[in-house]
Order: sequence, then structure tokens, then C-alpha cells
Amino acid sequence: MPEITLIFATILSSFMIILSFRVLDLRGSPVTKFLHKPNRIVDDKTLQRSIRGHGNLVEYAPLFLILMFILELSGAPQTQLYFSGIAFTVGRLMHGIVFSFLKPNMFLRIGGMALTFVGFLGLIRTSIMLLL
Repeated sequence: MPEITLIFATILSSFMIILSFRVLDLRGSPVTKFLHKPNRIVDDKTLQRSIRGHGNLVEYAPLFLILMFILELSGAPQTQLYFSGIAFTVGRLMHGIVFSFLKPNMFLRIGGMALTFVGFLGLIRTSIMLLL
């Protein structure tokens, strides 16, 4: 059973639900109206940043998880899968939080993308090693 992939898929899916809920709330969903003042005004820039934070996770996570799943089934070293999974997940959390909940912060944005790429490159390196 691909337990490592399942762990990271669960964490990333849970975070996606949080980011989705944030977008719904900022769009004025009747489901979330009880959470704030009825006359709340949402800045368009805040909404757009939240949409990008959510969208960015949705764009990156599926390919990462597919590659991780294939590698896990292929017998890739667990330590490499965990290393890549942790780097990717922390990167996505940093990036998603800064876009969806905070004001612009270059450290979190750049750090999040750097860790995302470190996670991907770790899996790509592992893939190449298995293929050779």
C-alpha cells in the first residue's frame, strides 16, 4: 500500500479544503456569512490573492502526488519520498498561507516556491536513479 503518498495526499487535500473555504468566504458565500459582520467589504486584491493561493496548490499538487505514487510503487527509497514530500508540503503551505491569509511577504512566497521545487527535484532525481 502506498502509505507515504497517502499521508501527503491527505495533508495536501486538507489544506486545499481550507484554501477553498477561504475563497468561498471572501466571495460572500451564504454558507460562511455567520463567520463575519454582515456588512463586511472584501478588497478585490485580497480575493484575487486567495484565488491564486488556492489555484497554485491545485496546479502543482496533482503531478507531484502522481510522481510520488509511481515512485512509491516502484520501490523508491522511503527516506527520499519523505524528504521530497516534506519539502513540497511545507513549500505549498508557506505559499498558500501567504497568498490566502497574509499580506505579501517575499520570504514566504519565494521560500514556498523554492521548497516546492526542491520537493519536485528530489522526486525527479529519484526517478532518474530508478530508470538508470
